[in-house]
Amino acid sequence: MPVRCWIDRLRGLGTVTAKRRAFAERREVVGHSQETLARLVGVQPTTVGRWEWGETCPQPWCRPELADALSVSVEELNVMLAEGQPVDDGRSGSSELRGVGELLDLDTAQELPVDLEHDPVLAPPWNHRGTVEVAVVLRGSDRPVERRGFVFLSGMALTAPAHQWLVHEPGPLVSGLSGRRVSAGLVDRLRAMIPELRAMDDLAGGGTVLALVQREFGVIAELLDLASYDQTTGRKLHGALAELGQLAGWAAYDSGQPGLAQRYYVAALRAAHSADDRPLGAHILGSMAYQAAREGYPRQAVTLVETAVAGVRGRETPSLLTALYSRQAYALATLRDPSGCVAAISKTRTYVERLKQEDEPPYLYWVGPGEVTAGAGRALLQLGQADQAVNMLEDGIALFDESFIRDRTNFLIRLAEALAHPGPQRDLDAAAGRGMAALELSENLDSTRGVGRLRDLYRQMKPHAKVPAVGDFLDRARGLVTV
Repeated sequence: MPVRCWIDRLRGLGTVTAKRRAFAERREVVGHSQETLARLVGVQPTTVGRWEWGETCPQPWCRPELADALSVSVEELNVMLAEGQPVDDGRSGSSELRGVGELLDLDTAQELPVDLEHDPVLAPPWNHRGTVEVAVVLRGSDRPVERRGFVFLSGMALTAPAHQWLVHEPGPLVSGLSGRRVSAGLVDRLRAMIPELRAMDDLAGGGTVLALVQREFGVIAELLDLASYDQTTGRKLHGALAELGQLAGWAAYDSGQPGLAQRYYVAALRAAHSADDRPLGAHILGSMAYQAAREGYPRQAVTLVETAVAGVRGRETPSLLTALYSRQAYALATLRDPSGCVAAISKTRTYVERLKQEDEPPYLYWVGPGEVTAGAGRALLQLGQADQAVNMLEDGIALFDESFIRDRTNFLIRLAEALAHPGPQRDLDAAAGRGMAALELSENLDSTRGVGRLRDLYRQMKPHAKVPAVGDFLDRARGLVTV
């Protein structure tokens, strides 16, 4: 919701119903922003805002899906939505709404209550033992309700781990002497599984791969907690944990669990720190930045990228800098900073030309001309420059390997959006064609994020249903997209 609209609501409404506060708090507890919840249910983010302020009620047709997104029963949802007794709106001193008379910063207005001193992933010390404690917490995350129970991080809570990673030096690795000895050969075999999991994620989406990655993450966490190993093997174990944590975070976000994704990213960042692998830590910060920008926190996303670049100085590689500046370009586009965005895009082009894949870390296998070109198109589209975005998106998609199913799907949707956007580039027939291609690719893709983008495209195209090709797309999409 725009900042000014948010403030106007605070000024114009004297009360918020207690039950609607419970509804809003439940959304925060399961880790959804208003935008994320809107995508899952198939409504506009402003609609979710009106529900929370008690202005409207969800229609009966969407309540089962809304209850599922909030991990409650329909009956519990109905109780949350019922009218309650008025409570104070916070203007009399609530810290959450302090300073309503002044223009609030977007990130401050949306910041969620996170207890930094007691959060089981954020609170432990930045050393080997703290990393193991965090890994053990997440190792037990095979219970769906608990997985969805992490509050989404914003504001200082979002950027604090990056600062900790930057300022702390890796310490010694101390393992128990009574556990079974872990050999370097075993760690190498465990790490050999990770590229296969990444390839599966590209083909099938985060919803398919998340449980498998969590299982492997748990195996490494148990070894770190209970086994014995020397310094070299311990560094390798932490490196494997970091790679798996990054992949688990990516898969969790792709499957609609942003709060859980952030905790895996933080765990991965800790593990990369314990492994003394600065480039891997910077890559993880880039993943965190992408999610932050997508969830409405572009300023923090820029901070995360800047921290990553500073922390990896002297150990950077062309593919890593390409990836980081691509994340920065999207965040700056979200901030409506065209000059900064174009400068970041220029850096990605400079570094991708220096890239030699055989010399790069294996976790950056996806960085290449296709990602850079299509990513630049995505950033320009975010800036509203659809006419310039079309050619870049077309060219970038053509450069992707066929195994990158999700990436091709997501960029095809972006291309369809650009072609349907008003301007000289508008071509509704072509937009419908790209939408059809995305639908075909997505049929075997388990990606909540992808479905959310298809919903957005469906809404964008719906006013043009009389165009035959658009009508065909809408008919085909209706079976996959809940609107």
